[in-house]
Amino acid sequence: MVSRVQGNGNGKGGAKLLDYPGLVSTSGDLNTVVDLAGRYLYCSAASEDMFGWGPDNLIGRCEDDLVHPDDVPTLRAGRSARALLKPVTSSYRFRCKDSSYRWVEATSRRVTIGAGDVVVNTVRDITQRQKHTAALELRATTDPLTGVANRTVLMDRLHQGLRRLGRSQGILAVLYLDLDHFKVINDSLGHRIGDDVLLKIAERLMHHLRPADTLARLGGDEFVLVAEGVTDEAAAITLANRIIEDGRKPFYLDGEEFSCTMSIGVACTADGQRNGVELLSEADLALYRAKDKGRDRVAVFDEELRTTAVERMVTERMLRRALDEDRIVVEYQPMVDIRSGYPLGAEALVRIREPDDGLRLPASFLGVAEETGLLIPIDEVVLADAVKQAGAWRARLGANFGGVAVNVTARHLADIDFRQAIVDHLKVNSVPPSDLQVEVTEQVLMEASNSAMTGLRSLRALGVKIGLDDFGTGYSSLAYLREFPLDFVKIDKSFIDGLVTDQRDRAVVSAIIVVAHALDLTVVAEGVELASQREVLIDLGCDRAQGFLYAASGAPERVDSLVLPQADIHLPQPGIHRAQPDLRLPQADIHLPQPSVRMEL
Repeated sequence: MVSRVQGNGNGKGGAKLLDYPGLVSTSGDLNTVVDLAGRYLYCSAASEDMFGWGPDNLIGRCEDDLVHPDDVPTLRAGRSARALLKPVTSSYRFRCKDSSYRWVEATSRRVTIGAGDVVVNTVRDITQRQKHTAALELRATTDPLTGVANRTVLMDRLHQGLRRLGRSQGILAVLYLDLDHFKVINDSLGHRIGDDVLLKIAERLMHHLRPADTLARLGGDEFVLVAEGVTDEAAAITLANRIIEDGRKPFYLDGEEFSCTMSIGVACTADGQRNGVELLSEADLALYRAKDKGRDRVAVFDEELRTTAVERMVTERMLRRALDEDRIVVEYQPMVDIRSGYPLGAEALVRIREPDDGLRLPASFLGVAEETGLLIPIDEVVLADAVKQAGAWRARLGANFGGVAVNVTARHLADIDFRQAIVDHLKVNSVPPSDLQVEVTEQVLMEASNSAMTGLRSLRALGVKIGLDDFGTGYSSLAYLREFPLDFVKIDKSFIDGLVTDQRDRAVVSAIIVVAHALDLTVVAEGVELASQREVLIDLGCDRAQGFLYAASGAPERVDSLVLPQADIHLPQPGIHRAQPDLRLPQADIHLPQPSVRMEL
C-alpha cells in the first residue's frame, strides 16, 4: 500500500514519533521506519526490551547489518517487493546486543513522505513460535530416539535419488539393516539399555554416510541407508561389509561389553523410473535371505529373489481369496498313548481347499501368511473350529478324550484380544481349559516379548496346557524346559527319523525324555512312521506319539473311528510315567548355555 503523508522529520538521529504522524502504531510491538536502503530513520522504545538495542543504537544504522547473514536476501527481497500495493510480511533472525539471534516477523508497507518514500515496519518477536514449529517439524521428520531420518523423510529422499539417476554417474543402493537377536538385550537388560545400544549403532552408522546419503530408522532395530552415486553393486556390498565389521567392534554400556552383529540386505538400481517402495521391499527380501543363511552377513537382491517375491504375491492373493471364500479347512491328527495306541487327543492342522477340491499344505503358505498378517485371521478360524470340535468330542466321549492342540505365534500370545477369544470359545462350547493345548515353537519362545510371555503364563494359569513344539529344530536349549511354563514337549520328527539307525539321535531323544520327566513334563514324539521307531521310543520311556504309523491327519470323523472302538480301554493316568532304567546321559553330554558378561546381539 503506497501512502503520501506530509511530515516534518529530517530522518536523522533523534527522530521522534511525531516526525512520522499516522505512520506507526502505539501498540507494544516494535515500530521502525527505514529508508529504501534499509537505514533506520525511526525506532520505538520496544527495541531495547526486544533486542537490547536502544533506539539511539539503531537509528542511522542499516538493518541488513543486524540480520542473520543467511536471512539478508529474504530481507532485501521483501524490501524490494514493498512497492506492491499491499503490506508485505517476512520472517528473519535479528541479532541482539548480546550477539544472540531472535526470530521476528515484520509487516512492512511503503509510504511517501514529502518527496521521498520510506518503509514502515511493525515487528513482533516470534522466537518461541519458531522453536515450537521447528520442534514439530523435527518430530515429523526424524526418529525421536536416534535423531536420524524417519520413514517419511526416507521415502522422500529415495524418490528424489531415483529422479536424479541418469543426471549423475553411478547407481543408487538401498541397504536394509537389522541387528541380530536384539530382542535378547531388551528382554534381559531392559529397554533403557536397548535404547542406548540403538543410539550407539546409529552413531556408528552415521560415520559411513557421505553428504548425499540418507540414514533412517524404521522402528525397532531396523535401519535403512540410501546411498547415491555408488559406483556399482560391488561397491554397495563393500559398504555393507564395512558396516558389519564396524558393528562387531565391542563397546561398553554401564560396565557391560557389547558387540552387535548385523544382517544387511542390499538392492541396487540404475533405473530412475523404478518405484522407491518396490526397491525398499527388494532390500527387505535380501535382508531375510541374509538372516536365513545364518545372520551376520550381507545378501543381495537378485532374480531368484524376484521370483520369490512374485510367488509371495501370488500366495498372498490366494490366501486372501481363501479367507473370503471360506476355504480354510481344519484337519486333525491323533496323539496316542505310545504303549496302548489309544488316542489321547488330536492336533488341529490348517489346510486350504483348492478350487479343484485338492488341499494345500501349510508348508507352502504359512511363511507368507505370517509376513502379511494373514496368519491371524487364519488362526482365528482354526481356533474356533478346534474348540468347537473339542466340545463335540467331550460331549460324546467324556473324559476318555484328552482335548485338542493348536499352534500359536508370539504375536498371538501378545494380543489380549486373541487370549480373550480363547476364553470366549471355551465358554461358548462348554470346554474345560484343560481340554485345550497350546503349542509354541522354540523360535516363538526366543522372539516372545514380555507381553507374549505374560499371555503364555495367563493361559496356563487358566488351565490351558502349554507345549513346546518341534523341540530340537531351533536353539535347542534344554534350559527352555525348565524356564518356561510348559506341560509337555514334542520331539521333532528329524530326530525320530534316525532313531533306529543313528545312535546320536537316540542319545539326544533319551536325554530329552530324561530331562523332561525330571521336570514332570509329558513327552510326545512327532512323525512316528515305523513300528521299530515306536519300540525304541517305548524303551526310552516316551509317553505319547503322533504320526502316520497311527493315523494321518483328516476329518474329525477319522479320529472318532479310532476312539470309539476302544472306549473301554483302561487309560494311563496323566503325569504317571512308565518306570524306566537309569538312562541318564553323563552330565558332560548335556550342554546348557552358561551366563556370560559379554552380550552378543
